[in-house]
Amino acid sequence: MPSSLRTYLREIQDEILTVTKKADPATQIGDLCSQSDRPILFENVKGFAGWKICDLLVNDRHKQAVALKTTPERVVSTLAEKINKGPGKTRAVKTGPVKEKVLKGKRASFGALPFCVHSPRDGGPYIGSGMCVVRDPDTGQQNVAMHRIHVKGKYHAAVSLFSPHSKAILEKYASRKKPAPMAIVIGHHPCFEIATNYFGPHDTWSEHDLAATLLGETVEMVQCENSEIMVPAHAEMVIECEIKPRATDLEGPFGEFHNYYASAPAQKPRLDIQAITMRNDALYRHLNATPYTDHQPLVALPGEARLIDLLKRKGVAVRDVFTPPWGGLFITIVQITAAVREQVREALMAALFNPVQIFTKTVIAVDDDIDIYDARDILYAVGTRVDPETDVMQITGTAGLPYDLSLPLIPEAAPLRRGSKLAIDATKPPTTQKDLRDKFQRISPKGWGRVRLEDFI
Repeated sequence: MPSSLRTYLREIQDEILTVTKKADPATQIGDLCSQSDRPILFENVKGFAGWKICDLLVNDRHKQAVALKTTPERVVSTLAEKINKGPGKTRAVKTGPVKEKVLKGKRASFGALPFCVHSPRDGGPYIGSGMCVVRDPDTGQQNVAMHRIHVKGKYHAAVSLFSPHSKAILEKYASRKKPAPMAIVIGHHPCFEIATNYFGPHDTWSEHDLAATLLGETVEMVQCENSEIMVPAHAEMVIECEIKPRATDLEGPFGEFHNYYASAPAQKPRLDIQAITMRNDALYRHLNATPYTDHQPLVALPGEARLIDLLKRKGVAVRDVFTPPWGGLFITIVQITAAVREQVREALMAALFNPVQIFTKTVIAVDDDIDIYDARDILYAVGTRVDPETDVMQITGTAGLPYDLSLPLIPEAAPLRRGSKLAIDATKPPTTQKDLRDKFQRISPKGWGRVRLEDFI
C-alpha cells in the first residue's frame, strides 16, 4: 500500500489524542493544538460536519523516527544519509484517491474547508500545511515549498512566498503577463512535509522526488485539473489556484515561528481558486504556527541533517545536532566528542555559517554525556563547563534576519537587520587531555541503572 497520511496515522494510532467534543477552528483549535503533547485528532469540527482535523504529527524525534523508519537517536543521521542518495522515483498515473471528489466553479470554495485561526491577532484563517507546487514554464521542473496562505474570502487568498525557487518561477509568468498556476497539496505522509522543507540545491529534481527517497518507494503522481502541474495521487486534497500577473491582496498579520508578530500586513500575490480535488472522506492536516508544534521541527529538520553531514565530511566527531523549538530556531546544539579544542571551534563556525540554517545565530557545543533534547542539561553544561573568557566567541557585523526583532534594523537596507553570532564551547576538555577530562565525569546516584522507581511503588 502506498504511504499516505492515513498509513502514518495508523502507525502512531496508540499515541493519538482523539477529541470528540465540538471544537471551533476559528477560536479554539489553535490553542488546543498548542496545549497537547501528543498527536491530536479533532472528530467534531464546528461548522464543518463530517470533517476531521489532525496536527502534531512530527514535533519530536520519536514521531520523526516513525516517519523515517529509524530510531530517535538516528533521525538526523538517517535523514542526511537519505538526502545524499539523491532523488527517488515518481510515476504518472491517470487517477488516484485525491481525485475521488472534484469541485469546480462556485463549488470550489475556500469556505468549504475547515481552515483554522492560529493566533489571536492573526488577520484571519491561515493554511500552514500547504505544500505549494509551481511549475517552471520553460523546463517543466516543479518546485514545492510551504508558504503561509491567508484565506481572504470564498474564492481568493494571499500567499506569502518564502522559497526563492518558487519566486523565480512565478516571476517568469509575471514577466510574460501570464497567470501562474499553483497547486496547494494538503495532507500526506510526513516524509512529503520533511522533503518540502528541504532548502538546498535541486535544479534537476523536485521535493516530491526527495519524498520518494525518504519513503523508499515510487510516488504516484496525477495531473491537476487546470494545469500541467503534477501532484501526489495519495494526498488528502489539492487546491488548484492561479496567480494573475501582479494581482495582490493584503496578507497579515500572522504570528511567526518565534511567537512574535514580526512583520506588518503587506500586499502579497493573490491566489484565485479554480478547483479542489480530494478524497471522499478527506482529513484536514492542520499545522498550527505556535511554539512546540510541528511548525518549528519541519523547518529545522532538513537543516539539521545537512549540518551533521557537513560536519562529518569535515572529519568532526559529531554525534547529533538539534535546533530546539525552545530556542525559537535561533539556537543550534552540536553534540561532539573532540580530540582537540580546535575541532570544537571548527564545528561551531561551520554551524554558525551553514547556508541552510539561516536562522541560527547561537551555537552551543556539548559532549556526549549531555542530553541535547533537555534544556536543563544544556544549561548544566553551560553553567559548569564554560569559561566566559575563553569558551565564548562573539562575531559582529553580520546580516540578521528581518524576523529577528532582537536585532536593530539597517536603515538603508530595511527590513534587513544588523546581526551578530555567538559560539559557546560547553564541552569537557578534549580526549587528548584525559586527566582534565576525567575531572568532568558526572556523578551518578547510588544504584544508577540497577533500580527502577516504578518497582517500589
